[in-house]
Amino acid sequence: MATAATIEVARYDAEKLREVGDTLGIGDSKRHSAFGKMKHAEGLALALATPKGGKPPTDADDLLAALSLDGILALRSPCPDPITARPCWETRLPLPAFGGDVETGRALLAELKGAGVKLRRVRTTLACAGVLNAWLASGRTKLTLDLHLFERLILDARGATRGPVHAICGMVGGLRRYAPHLGGLGAVSIVEEVKGASRYEVPKLGRVDFEVKSDDRHLPVGLASMVGKYVREVAMARLVGWYRAQDDSLPAASGYHDPVTRSFVEGTAALRKKLPVADACFERRG
Repeated sequence: MATAATIEVARYDAEKLREVGDTLGIGDSKRHSAFGKMKHAEGLALALATPKGGKPPTDADDLLAALSLDGILALRSPCPDPITARPCWETRLPLPAFGGDVETGRALLAELKGAGVKLRRVRTTLACAGVLNAWLASGRTKLTLDLHLFERLILDARGATRGPVHAICGMVGGLRRYAPHLGGLGAVSIVEEVKGASRYEVPKLGRVDFEVKSDDRHLPVGLASMVGKYVREVAMARLVGWYRAQDDSLPAASGYHDPVTRSFVEGTAALRKKLPVADACFERRG
């Protein structure tokens, strides 16, 4: 998955905005919203997902409807059959799920506004295991899928603003030369490709930069990182919760490469075979 936060400022001062983020606990999701520590990110994400004058999301579907670039129907459309879709979509996961408070999130957004940061848009794109595996089966790589998601978010941000954008992205897979993979943006001109940073210009769109540790150095990237991490954890909580409702001996897995997740994969094997749930929709192959 990939997530973008679009902000508007009078002048972009990365260091000053980083200090603002540090004060508010907004930055690299590994520091501010690790697995099991989602309360802060949840309040922020729920505030961001609340429409002006509306109510905050009350369940996982509401959250995805508010933040996903594609919407619920498009997210569900790759499911190959109703049974395979059950673990991902059947359970209604009430929000907040991790103890977050939308009012705390609103207070953080007010602090950002007071610091001169106008938050224009937050959107996320998701590629489930089934979509990723289909992409890989076609001979493409996960890296190209990640960049495809980046392209979509950049174009969405440009479409939602009044002029060219400056898109700041995290580096993907150690790649330094991104221009061949950004054809969907238009004619890409190289500004520089050096260790730790690759920068490009695209007519009518603006500037596109890839930087090492961008989520720690740039407020909007850090904000997007936290929201994306929260959306991922909500999706995982729903999926894991569904399986644990069938078998309460299963562990509360994170979905990352760790012993608990491996135990979860092994522990659900018999149930997945019995239902059956398509293997390609459960675990990614690359």
